[in-house]
Amino acid sequence: MHKKFERFAQGKFALEIRQEGRIIFRSKKQGVEGLLWFVKKYGRRHRDLVIFDKIIGKAAALLFAYLGAKEVYGVIGSESAVRVLRKFRVKFYFKKTVKGILNKRKTGPCPMEALSRTKTPEELYNLLKK
Repeated sequence: MHKKFERFAQGKFALEIRQEGRIIFRSKKQGVEGLLWFVKKYGRRHRDLVIFDKIIGKAAALLFAYLGAKEVYGVIGSESAVRVLRKFRVKFYFKKTVKGILNKRKTGPCPMEALSRTKTPEELYNLLKK
């Protein structure tokens, strides 16, 4: 699996979702936008999803839990994402773990990190799908 992740990490996609070893979804969209599109198009529960993502904050981790992901691989992951993935028993691997995910200007926390601070997976998804 690490070879596939290394290829993903160096590629042009921000998100890749695999099931039974096959790629079933890819997105170049940054943040949680691609993930929200996947849920809208394909629904919530899937078996044995393995998700590759470039940057994983708490919001993405909550959405992975919402999907029932089996494993998650990230280039960068936040400490809050680690806590969420452990809580929901999702196996994960981050190349680098950081204290928090910053906004695009790097002047403060990512808005999704702040929005997801007190949310459950269902609450966050219901808020974002609007």
